This record gives sequence, C-alpha cells and structure tokens, in this order.
Amino acid sequence: MRAPIPCAAAMTAVGLFLSVIVGQSRATTILVYHSFGVRSSMSMSVEAFEAQLDFLDHSGYKVIPIEELTRCLDERQSPPDKSVVIAIDDGWSSVMKVFPILARRNLPFTLFLPMAFVANPSSTATLSRDDINALKAYPNVTFADHSWMHSPRVAGNEALAQEDIRKSRERYRQVFGRDTAYFAYPYGRVTETYSRLLREAGFKYLFVTGSSPVSAATDRTAIPRIAANRLSLTVLASVLRDHEATLAKAKSRPVPPQASLLLSETRPAPCVPRLLE
Repeated sequence: MRAPIPCAAAMTAVGLFLSVIVGQSRATTILVYHSFGVRSSMSMSVEAFEAQLDFLDHSGYKVIPIEELTRCLDERQSPPDKSVVIAIDDGWSSVMKVFPILARRNLPFTLFLPMAFVANPSSTATLSRDDINALKAYPNVTFADHSWMHSPRVAGNEALAQEDIRKSRERYRQVFGRDTAYFAYPYGRVTETYSRLLREAGFKYLFVTGSSPVSAATDRTAIPRIAANRLSLTVLASVLRDHEATLAKAKSRPVPPQASLLLSETRPAPCVPRLLE
C-alpha cells in the first residue's frame, strides 16, 4: 500500500501549482505615445499625460524598463504583476515637454526614433542634438530604432527595406555609438520579408501595433503596443482591466497580436530632410 503524502508536502505541491498558474496570468501592457501639446491627431496634452501617470501610480501599476520586459521574454518568464512599459514614437521635439515629468517621477521610458530626423538640424520639429544629449544623461531612458525614413512603403518593397535598414543602422551608430536590439515597425506594417531582413540585421525584439498584453508566451518578433494618446482615463482603466481578465481566463495560452481601433499611425514626412552634419 502506498504511503500517504505528508500534509506539509501536499500543501507545498498545491502551492507550487497555484504559483505557476498565477505566474502564467501575469503580463505587461506597452503604452505608446507620440507627441505632446501640439496640434495633431497623434498628440495629447501634457496634463492628460500626467493624469495617466497619476492613474497608474494610484492604481498600483509599476512602470518597468523595456529591458526588464525583454529579459522576461527571453527567459519565458511572466513579467511583473500590474506592470506597464512606456514608449514614445517618432522623436518629436515635444518629448522634451514631458521629459521633466518622467525624470521627476524617476520613470523608465523608451524612445523609438526614425533616424533620418533626429539630431538633424534641417528637421526642426524633431529632437535636436542637444535634446538627445540631455536625454542621454537620464539613466532611465532607452533609445530604440523606428526605421530610417518612417515610410509605409518600406514594408512592401524588399530593396527599399534593405536600404532603409542599412541607413537606419548606420545613423543610429553615429548618434548613439552602438547598436540597438529594439525596432518598432513604421505604421505597424509587417511582412514576412521585412521581418526577416530586420532579424538578419540584428534586431532581436520587433514591436507591432496591437491591443494584446505582453506575456511569457508573446513572440519576440511581434510584441504588441497600444496607442495610449487616444485613451481617456476611463478607457485606459478598462483596457488594463480587460488585459487582467483575459490573462486570468487564458492563463498560459498565447494571445496573438491583433488589429485594434485604438491603434494609431503617424504620417511620414513628405521628404527626408538632408543631414547637414
């Protein structure tokens, strides 16, 4: 006759099982912004942005750096419970309106930059060399790639994509002195060929537009981000609540990226400014 399992051992086994289930239900939501306090459909007021940060803080959400999230993906571990990642696309100069707010709160954030425009004297609406230097001095900012010319045509043209990736890589090294493993698709437009070229160029983490949370099961080449500039506090609360409910129900089942009415895109500039440096 099999000996009975000691009570303590049984409780430990149950505890481990529950911890796995709970861990599998964790995820991060990536909130992406564009510009602040300017006339644009992509913009939100500085006050609205700070109100979102207040909401996250008061609701017990933790803003984590993108490096922590991708480490979790590499290790197939669940991200911290009730965590979000803040990303800002396109490198508009209005980033400097909210930078002091983020720095004062000691919050990490990631800038996805179209490299033809940043630190470029002929592109006055985007981050200048002085802006980039000021941002570099902040230890909690991560710089990432958002293509060279930020054109919707790149994804569907292999030759154009190759050239765009090459230029973007070279310019990123000029500005930051190193490579980055992070890339966000312009307009969220993805093709198999474009994805392959980006991976071959050394990009390890590819970010798409989507309304799904990021969990241990998320594909590193299709990491979804939701456009937060269009979210009122009520809708933001609903999105985060829905993410928690979805994960509690699905647990470890992968949630594929999907299109969403909450996604947003930025119009490309009509031409790429000439680099004067």
